[in-house]
Amino acid sequence: MPDELIPPLHASDLWLVFTVLGVLLAVLIGFLPLIGHLRGRADGTRAVPVHVRTRYRGLVDDIESRYRAGDLTTKTTAQELSALLRDFAAEAWGTKAKHMTQREMREAGLAPLADGVARLYAAEFERDVPETAARELEVAREVITRW
Repeated sequence: MPDELIPPLHASDLWLVFTVLGVLLAVLIGFLPLIGHLRGRADGTRAVPVHVRTRYRGLVDDIESRYRAGDLTTKTTAQELSALLRDFAAEAWGTKAKHMTQREMREAGLAPLADGVARLYAAEFERDVPETAARELEVAREVITRW
């Protein structure tokens, strides 16, 4: 046995730095989905895929054809258009807007949908139903086209 004892070796301070950086990186990667979700909400509405927009324009045209043929009243046309706009939001971004209130739509970053549905409410629920559904059809087309 040697006469002198050798003291134990200490780990480098770099290991501590790398460990802290590794933990911070892991936490950041863990929160990336949440950050992306919050960023998407802050940015408002996102681009609608072309095929979805085209399909829903055709569905509005179908509703208009049924209205002009006399199969739908102004009130039922507004109801179908309101449901169609909610389905549009669901298909475009996966947003479950079927049972959302206007306030919930706005909080979810769906202000154009909330505005469109609000304009359709008059024809759907008021006692004095508009004589024609022209304005309601225009509102639905506007939401689908501009959104």
